[in-house]
Order: sequence, then structure tokens, then C-alpha cells
Amino acid sequence: MAESGGAVPDMSLEELLNTEVTSASRKAQSQQSVAAAVFVITREDIARSGARNLPDLLAMAPGIEVARIGNDRWAVSARGFNGRFANKLQVLKDGRSLYSPLFSGVFWEVEDTVLEDIERIEIIRGPNAASWGSNAVNGTINIVTRKARDTQGGLVAVLAGSDDRGNGVARYGAPLGESGHIRVFGKAVNRRAGFSPSGGKGDDESDMGMAGFRADFVTAPGNRLMLTGGVARQHGDDIYRFADPLQPPNYINALRSTLHLHSEYLQARFDSLQDDGSEWSLQAYLVHDYLDSVHTSTQRRTTVDLDAQYHFSPLGTHDLIVGINARSSRDSISTASDFLRFRDADREFTLLSVFALDEITLIPERLRISLGARLEHNNFSGAAFQPTARFLWTPNADQTVWGAVSRANRTPSRADMDTIIVASVIPPSGSLPVPLLATYMGDNGRSLRSERMDAAELGYRQRFGPSFSLDTSAFIHRYRDVVSLSSGSVDLSTLGLGYAQLPLVSTNDEHGHIYGLEVAAFAQITPAWRLQPSYTWQRASIRGSQNPASTSLASRDEGKIPRHMLSLRSQHNLAKAHQLDFWLKYKSRIEAFGIPDRANLDVRYAWAIDRCTDLSLVGQNLLHRRTLEYLSDTLPSAPIEIGRGAYLRLEHRF
Repeated sequence: MAESGGAVPDMSLEELLNTEVTSASRKAQSQQSVAAAVFVITREDIARSGARNLPDLLAMAPGIEVARIGNDRWAVSARGFNGRFANKLQVLKDGRSLYSPLFSGVFWEVEDTVLEDIERIEIIRGPNAASWGSNAVNGTINIVTRKARDTQGGLVAVLAGSDDRGNGVARYGAPLGESGHIRVFGKAVNRRAGFSPSGGKGDDESDMGMAGFRADFVTAPGNRLMLTGGVARQHGDDIYRFADPLQPPNYINALRSTLHLHSEYLQARFDSLQDDGSEWSLQAYLVHDYLDSVHTSTQRRTTVDLDAQYHFSPLGTHDLIVGINARSSRDSISTASDFLRFRDADREFTLLSVFALDEITLIPERLRISLGARLEHNNFSGAAFQPTARFLWTPNADQTVWGAVSRANRTPSRADMDTIIVASVIPPSGSLPVPLLATYMGDNGRSLRSERMDAAELGYRQRFGPSFSLDTSAFIHRYRDVVSLSSGSVDLSTLGLGYAQLPLVSTNDEHGHIYGLEVAAFAQITPAWRLQPSYTWQRASIRGSQNPASTSLASRDEGKIPRHMLSLRSQHNLAKAHQLDFWLKYKSRIEAFGIPDRANLDVRYAWAIDRCTDLSLVGQNLLHRRTLEYLSDTLPSAPIEIGRGAYLRLEHRF
């Protein structure tokens, strides 16, 4: 079966286990040799998934929760604390951080990409701050795109269906002289609205467009240069349901808005392999973001990042990486709403860190330990020391045992510190005959500290012959100083306006732990039929202070974690030119939002019409006419139900 951009044969188990991974320790390793909970989504997985965007792909991995809040909005997290802007997950694209200092999350709607250009997606569950810095707390995702030389020629793909009015991709690759290659690409999507729980259409129509390039050069033997850049524009309708004490009996002011997201970036990376086997790398990128939420707020942000590392072996048993990272992110925010404001109009986030990672071979081909740490300082929360210690034991070629203890920090966001937002209204009561407006005031005293997490992990991998493998990991995460809320004394100075105020401020009052078990398997049932199941079990105990606001938020964070998650993918080659794939997903109840447990099924049929043309038909969410997957807990968006859908896709390569 021909895959996007060229023929891709079915990967064998041996090839899968030897897939290169670079995100775990900032160097190339086989998946089998990584002392971490790692999962790799390959090009073949992407082509056969039927997914139309990045978030949907991530649901393949154990420990990763993906939920759609609307047709263009997602909640994505690892090992708990999910939300529209999940703040404990570091997301990278070719080593460039997509993590926003505004809400400590990812705007997935504008961070889409041409899926056909992805080489693999590396998912590391658990802390990886020694390698990638603060905010790599519960996991790290690195989207690795294909080299330009591997995407030569042209590709055009069009898609239409029940969710997308139109979805088109175009790409062309060509040589640049004798030592370089380039590709240029574009993607455009126009999405229909989802469904309102009341029965009508929702208010989340959107459109997105993006274009970019990647160029790769071999400047000399052992020297490689990558240049990449792009622009993206996204416009999505929304209705914000802000609390309003002057709107009885529901005390809600429904504010219709459109979110405009614009982003431009330019990135360069130079790698040089020396004659003695050492290697040094230098990476720099510049990102400009523009956010305009009509009737609420506007943000302009410019981020500059510089990263350098040196990889060498000073002794025969040591494999050492040392490096430095510097970042400046400057923003300017204006607001046009009484419901959402920022205390400071302009702020700059600065960060400087140094890191070292050392892999020590104690018994060749049997036992290795890895020690690493990152020392970091930022102007929001000060200094942080984030160490890790790991071991990898391979008693034979088919078994791997690994373990790790690590620490990671989460830096407070701009919103944690400076947001003023109306949160809720408490109706009049006997003791207070006027509505009570709960107003979030951010970190009014500038005393927020970084959140801290300590983790212990243990994993086991076993290959049972050429057709079956099992990968398991168990973990316990302990959280301290998690950003929470504390309510103050009732302010009666606004009684003349018809209500009283209850101030809520950011504090570091939340603590607790999450523990769980993750399992992934690979089974080649017949030469033409493959199964890839994964399962996650997790539990949490999260507590706040004695303050009612802190207790309520901790209970919500605990209740957002589903106890069970299951993914089962079936890939079947019916004949040389035909494929039939099934993807069954299950998630247990989300107590915090009252969302019941649910299973869903995607089905994909693909036909290779000839060597250059593929046609596929995909049905998604087939087990329910429509369902509520998640609620927006950061911005008070109206709830949207996701409907059953189908689309037809035609791809041609030349």
C-alpha cells in the first residue's frame, strides 16, 4: 500500500523496536534502549489512523488523554491534570517548544501540521525536565518531521466530510544545488460547527490555513544544516459564558466571540560530527504570536530561543551531553471586557538554564545508569534544580528492565499571575440578600512559586519472538505547591452596584499524588493482520488547604482523571491494494464534569488506485450519534457535543 509521499512497507516488530528516539535524552537511541516510558507513533501509524489532526493521533499512546472540547479545540495531557491548556505537558516540534507562557499550554488549533510530513511522534510519559526544562512534568511530545530529501516531488490531497467542509494539503520538494533539498507545503481546513447539548448547532465553526518550508543541507562531511519556517492563521467562533451578578436567575452573560490566532516562526539547527566522534549542535528560533479574542483580549508575543549542546565520550564508559538554553518571551496584552482583564499590559519572561546528562555503562550490553540535572532560573519564579537518575538492565536481547527517579517543575503562567476574571456567582441567601460575585485576582502579591513534582517509575519490555511484544510501566507522581485558589473576605464596597465580591487569589496550596499502570502491546496475528492495544489505569489523591476554594479546585482536579483508558487498533491488509483498519477507544467516567464512560469506534478503508493515487473512506465516532467529551475549564466556553462523522480523502503524488 502506498503511503503519503511514497511507498511505506509494513514495519516489522524488529524495525519498530529499533525505531530511533531522540527526545528521551537528547540523542539518538533505539526505542528498546530508552530508560523511560516511551511510545513512538510511526509514519505508518499516522497514515492508517484516519486522524485529521495532531491531537487525535496522540490518543494511540497509553497514559495520554485526548478529548475534544469542540470541533477546533482539544484537551491533551499525560497522566492527569488535563484541560484545554494542560500545563504539565511539554510539546516540541523538531525541538522547538510549542508551550505558551500565556496559559502554560498549547493552542492545538493553530499548531496543526501536514501529517504526511511527519516522520514520527515521540511520546515520553513522566518527567523529562533534565532534558527539556521546566514544564516537562507529566510528559514530553516531540513531533519529528521528515527530512526534505525524503519528500521530493509533489503531493496533493483533498478531503471532504461531515465535519470538514473542505480540507486540502499541497506539498512539493526539489533539490537545492548538489548538497541540499527543500520542500514547501500548505494546508487549509474549514470546519463545520459541532452540536449544542440543547439540540441545535454549536457555535464553533472555524477555518485554518498554514504554509511553510523545510530545507536541509550537508555543508561538509558530518555537518548538517536545517532551516524551517512557517505561518499559520486560525479563526474559530466561540461563546464565552461569563458569570454576571446582574443576569438572574442563571447569572450568566453569554458573550459571542471569535478567536483569531496567528503565528509565524523561523528555526535553524546546525549539527556537526567531529572526527573524534563527538558532536555539537546549535539551534535558534524566533516565534511571533498574535491572539485576538474578539470582545475580550488581544495578545502580541515575540519569543527568541537559543539552545546549544555538546555530546562526547570523555571516558570509554561515559556518554556525556552538556548544554545551555536561553529564552526571552515578551508580550503585550490589551483587554476589552469587564469579565477578563490582565493586571500588567506588558511583561517579559526570561529563562536561562544549563544541563548535563551522563550515561554510564557498568556492564557492556547489560547494565547502564544515567544521571542528569538541569539548573534553571526564570524571572517569574526564580531558580529550580531538576535532577534525574535512571537505570537500564537488559538481561538478554529480548528483555529490558528500567527504572527512574526524577524531579520536574512547572513555572507559573502569565494567567496564573496577572489574570482578573469573573469566576462564578453565588445566588442571594438569607445571610446575604444580594448575589456574591467570585472574582479571580491572580497572584496579587507576586508570591507564586513553581509547582514541584517528584516521580518514581519502573518499566519492563519483553519481546516474545518475531510477532509479539509487551511494554509496561508503573509510576507514582507526588505533587507539591500546585497552583490553587484561596478565597478572601467578602468585599461589600460594591453593594451599590447590586452585588458583593468574593476575591480569589492564586496560591500554592494544592498537593497530592497520582499513580498508575500503562501497558502497550504489538501482535502480528497473521502476515496481513496486526493488533496494537494499549491500556492505562490510574488513580489520584489530590488535596487543597482548608480554604473552601482550594478544596473545591483540588476535588475538581482529582475528578478530571479517568480511571481507565483503552485503545485497540486493528490493521488488516485485505489485498495488495486494499486496507481495512479499526480503532476502538474507551474512557471511563470523568467525575468532575459528570461525563459518563464511553466507547467509540473509527473505521478506515483505503484503496491504492495506482502507484501514485490513494482513495480512503473513514468513519469516526461511529458508536454514538453525538457525545460530550470534555468541558473547557480555563476559558468558560459553551459546551459542545461531538457528532458521528465520515469523510472521503483522495491523494495524488507526482
